[in-house]
This record gives sequence, C-alpha cells and structure tokens, in this order.
Amino acid sequence: MSKRSRRRRKAFLLILIELILAIVIVASLLAVGAYILCPIKELSVEGTDLYTPDEIKNYILDDEYSGNAIYAYGKNKLFPKGDAEFIESFDVKLTGMNSITIVCNEKKILGYIPQEDGKYIYFNYSGEIVEISETFVDRGYMKVEGVNCEDPEIGVKLPIGKEQIGYLTSLIKILNKNDLMPNVVSYDEDGRITLSYDTYNISLGSSVYLEEKIDRALRILPQLEGMVGTLHLENYSSSSTDIVFEKDSAEEEN
Repeated sequence: MSKRSRRRRKAFLLILIELILAIVIVASLLAVGAYILCPIKELSVEGTDLYTPDEIKNYILDDEYSGNAIYAYGKNKLFPKGDAEFIESFDVKLTGMNSITIVCNEKKILGYIPQEDGKYIYFNYSGEIVEISETFVDRGYMKVEGVNCEDPEIGVKLPIGKEQIGYLTSLIKILNKNDLMPNVVSYDEDGRITLSYDTYNISLGSSVYLEEKIDRALRILPQLEGMVGTLHLENYSSSSTDIVFEKDSAEEEN
C-alpha cells in the first residue's frame, strides 16, 4: 500500500470517528434535553373501565425513567406490554411535550363459560379462548351453560369437542347475522342447545336444519311479543314443520 493510500485511509477513519462522535454528542444532548424538558404532567387513560387510571399508569410507567413523556412513548414502541387480563395491547400516544395518553385495546369477547373451579373461560366469535380468569366481567356477554372445558388454554379453540364447537360457532355466526344473540346458550347432556332470552327460550336441539330453524324462529318471534315460554324447534325437519310454543305454567295461570 502506498503512502498516499495510507494517508487517505487515515483521513477517512478520522472523519468517520469525528462523525460518529458528533452523532453521539447530538443524540446525548437531545436525550438530556428531552429528559429535562418533557416530564409527564398530564396523563389520560382510554379504552377500558376494567382498571382504574392509576392501575394502568403504574403498570405502563413501571421504571424510574417512565416519568418522562418521550421515554414512555419510545419504550412502549420498542417493548410494548400486552399481558394484562382482558387487555390485548396498550398504545402510548404522545399528545404533547408533557402529556401522554394510554389507549387500552381490550380483547374481543363474545361469551363466557363458568367452570366448576370458579374460573370463567372467555371466548371470541371464532370460539377461541381469549381469557381464563377468576374475575367475572358483567357486560352482558353471552353465557354458555352445561359445558365443562378440560385443560383450557388461551389462544386455542374451546375444548368441548369438534361437533360441539362446530355447532356453537356456526350458531353464533347465524345468530349474530340475524341480530338474535341470546343471554344464555345451554347444552344438555346430549349436546342439544337451548337459547335463553329475557322472556322466552328457543329449544333448537341438534345442529340439523340449523339455518332453517333460525329462519322459522325469526318469522314466529314477532307473534310472541310479551309471552313467556319456550319455542320448540328441536323436532323441526323437512317433513315435520309443526312448531309449538309452550307457555310457562305461571303465565298460563295468569
């Protein structure tokens, strides 16, 4: 290598080192400036009422530097938290030099199954378990009775048998499409389903002719307004279309 080449290489290395040092110095100055000028003075929490604002604040701002708005924002982007019960993820938004907003993105829940051990299994519209908790969330979620899940795991389908999960998910899609979601879905020992609403029940039986049963129910329900009892569709078939509404005994006495 010639002397001229060595000088050029040395000059290049010096320039590179100076550039790196300049970048480090500028970054350090910016970091110090951000730390001094951007302490959190205003904080708001959105998206959930399952936790208090203080609980969310203490969960997200969990180290000695988290009192800084820039740091809290950057930390959440690099290392986001998402392992809180019923919360899918958290977004920290920088709303000013001294203010942040923590947005809580709750898990999408359709219903729950109470278990014998006192826990509740919460699932979504696909029949996937999204939460297992001892906490009961009273939000009007659909309740499923008559089912005991063995070894449930978050992120997997309800362990209630392929036939039952297929029936339940198909039923949910049809009911949701027709705005007919019940308060309670009950399974009996043979896997037959009954839907419970405020004043009446719909006995569907097995999954055979499911869409036809729901279609007939939609046509009949307007005629049952104010009545209390059970609409029997469990024996509906292409050859047996007779449908019976059985009034509750207390209703008949009135």
